[in-house]
Parts: sequence; C-alpha cells; structure tokens
Amino acid sequence: MVVAPRHGVVLAPRAGSTGRVGRVNATNFEPSTGGLLGRGPLGKLGELWRARELLSQLVAKELKVRYKSSSLGFLWSMLTPALMTVVFTIVFTRVVPIRIPDFAAFFLAGYLLWQFLQNSCQGAIHSIVGNGDLVKKVYFPREVLPLSHVLAQLIHLLLALLVVSPYLIVTRGVDVLLYLPVTLLTVALLTVFVAGVAMWFAGVNVVFRDLQELFVVIFLVWFYATPVLYPLALVRAQLGADALLVRALALNPMTWFVEAFRTPLYGAVRETGAAADAGLALVTSSGPALPSATVLAVCLGWALLTFLGGYTVFLRRARTFAKEV
Repeated sequence: MVVAPRHGVVLAPRAGSTGRVGRVNATNFEPSTGGLLGRGPLGKLGELWRARELLSQLVAKELKVRYKSSSLGFLWSMLTPALMTVVFTIVFTRVVPIRIPDFAAFFLAGYLLWQFLQNSCQGAIHSIVGNGDLVKKVYFPREVLPLSHVLAQLIHLLLALLVVSPYLIVTRGVDVLLYLPVTLLTVALLTVFVAGVAMWFAGVNVVFRDLQELFVVIFLVWFYATPVLYPLALVRAQLGADALLVRALALNPMTWFVEAFRTPLYGAVRETGAAADAGLALVTSSGPALPSATVLAVCLGWALLTFLGGYTVFLRRARTFAKEV
C-alpha cells in the first residue's frame, strides 16, 4: 500500500531490505506547483524544506535499521576507524616510518572525515534504484533519499568525534576544545560538499548502473590521492611545491577539507630545513591551530560548487527516474 505524502503515510514494499525505506510518516507535505521537473536547485530548496519531516524520519529509519538487534549499537561504527588506526599506525611508525608525532591522532583527524564521505556516497548510490517501487508510485522530493544517508552519516561523524575527543585532548592538548567552532564549521561545509557528491552518484547510477561497480575503485584511488595517511607537507618536501603531483593534490577538494579539519584537531604539519633535504622528518605545530582563511575559503567554494552541480545533475536525471528504475 502506498499513500500520497500529502495524506499521510509512505510505505515501500519489502521494507527492511537493503537500500529500501520502511513505513514513514509524511504528513504536511504537498508537491509544489512547479512539479519535480520544472525548477532548478535553488527553487527546489523550498520544496525540500517542506519535506524536512519526511527527511528526518528517513534519517531516523536509517539509524534504527543499522543498529537493530545490535548489542553494541553505535560502537560498531567505531570498529572500522579503530582497526584502521591500529593497522596504519603500526605500518607507518614501525614498518615504513613516517616521522610524525602522534601518528594515530594524525590519522584519525583525517580518516573520520573520509569515512563520512565514503559511507554517505555508498548508501546514496543505491538510494534511488533500491526504492524503485516507491519512486514509481508516489510523489515526494527524490533528493530526500540520498540526503537521508548523508545526514545519518553526519550523526555518526559527530558521535565519533565525541568519542575520540578525549584521546585528541590528551595527545594534542586542550586547544582542541578551543577551536571546536572551526571544526564544526568545517564539518558543515563538508556536509554541503558530500550532499552534492551523493546526489550526483544517486542520479547518475540510475542511468549508468556500472557506476556502482566502479564505486570501490573510484574511492580507493580518491582515498590515496587525499592526504589522510600522509601529510601534504611530506609530498612538498620530497618533490617541491611546484611538482605536478603537488598541484594535482591541490585540485582534490578533499585535500582542503582534510587540512581544514585536521588543523584544529591535530595541528599543521610543516617540514623543517632538515626535512627538505632528507625528505622524511617533519615537525608539527605546537598544537591545534586555526586553519588559514584561504583554506576555509576554498572549502566554501568547493562546497557550494559541488552541491549546486550535483543537485543540478540529480534534478535532470530525476525526469526519467520512474521509467528507468
């Protein structure tokens, strides 16, 4: 049974299966007179705002389904970053040493951000295809499906940040708390960026199903092209600031977000004179600090550009969702 959102309940068949929504109340939502097809991203934001109750219920559903019948609940979501931290700390402090103080804190201050991006897009890419029956039978803003995954992962990120904060305070100092507003600002900008990327993947995957098969490869390459495991300063020290690889890394938007997020939590990593010769030894700042205005401005630019671009692609693809799912 499916009831139009303006009258009460949205119910997708086979609730509980992967990628599908269950019973969701969607009262007080009516489609705009412009319809799904005739408006751009800015105009659609008003309709998305009216569907905020539906979006919040989908987010709650995502969280409940994930931890249903789980004895440890949210702690399971910390298992991956914890294991990755242990493995990479051993590798890059014992096997292939990168001379960075508190490598575990350095890694966590980048990996949590990366995990937010990857998990959001991994859920969003199946969000339209996996709810084909619902998309065909009832009207609602289609973007709430991928955005629900983004917001659910945002909650995971904030909880994870809360869990690791004591460790960061112990290893990097109490200034972690002082710069918390900047950390949250970076998270807000990244959320806008991730929303755009997630909507792009969700929309394009409907017409190009091979994208979901390429997802692992795309994000594996993207991960190693992002300074999560290594500091950008190390690449500059070894290759020079004008090297092609350094310029390529600067074109990666996640490079800027990781730098903006890591600086107030860990500190800036800079090479010393000796490091420039050896290409290895690096020193950090005395502790967490404010990211530069340039870094934040670039993050803002990437967030707005990616959101508008991803939303535009999604809305254009939405014209044929009902036919192609």
